[in-house]
Amino acid sequence: MEMLDHVATAVEQKMEAENLDFYDAFKSYMVVNKKEILKGNKEEGLHFKEPLKKFGLFVIQPFQLFLAFITYLTVYFFTQYFGINDFTKYIYITLIITYLIFGLIHFILTRKKKFYYIDKNFSIIFLLYQIANPLHRIANEGFTSYVIFNTILLFVFFAFLRFYYLEMKSFRQKNQFLFQ
Repeated sequence: MEMLDHVATAVEQKMEAENLDFYDAFKSYMVVNKKEILKGNKEEGLHFKEPLKKFGLFVIQPFQLFLAFITYLTVYFFTQYFGINDFTKYIYITLIITYLIFGLIHFILTRKKKFYYIDKNFSIIFLLYQIANPLHRIANEGFTSYVIFNTILLFVFFAFLRFYYLEMKSFRQKNQFLFQ
């Protein structure tokens, strides 16, 4: 999207400066800048790099660190109270149901429209579960590893929900015309 905006702005400036129509301005712009654009596309091979970086900066904010501490206390308490096996059943069912509800709400809010800026944030949660799945069985062997692993899993999930909400809110405010 940024590249599209960059090209559109450059073509528009060229049209105004040289009094050209769109086709001629675009053609002359592409002759000069095609290699640079293609090089930029190759560098963007990992589409989740930008949202992952933004999410990383979001997670280290003071409120998020407080949320991590509360999540740790909650997991520790419920693990002590229910035991590892029972709590494991509840935690994963809850995450799956929450994720399904969240996806449904996202679908309803965006009115079946696709927004690349918003949808690419889902790669964060996808990456999390791809990393967490193989580690799940190992992490649930001992009490300490169980508490730490599930605290991280829950914290990242809740932080993602909050991150997504704030990103969606910001996107809607900046692009109100898309939602009319």
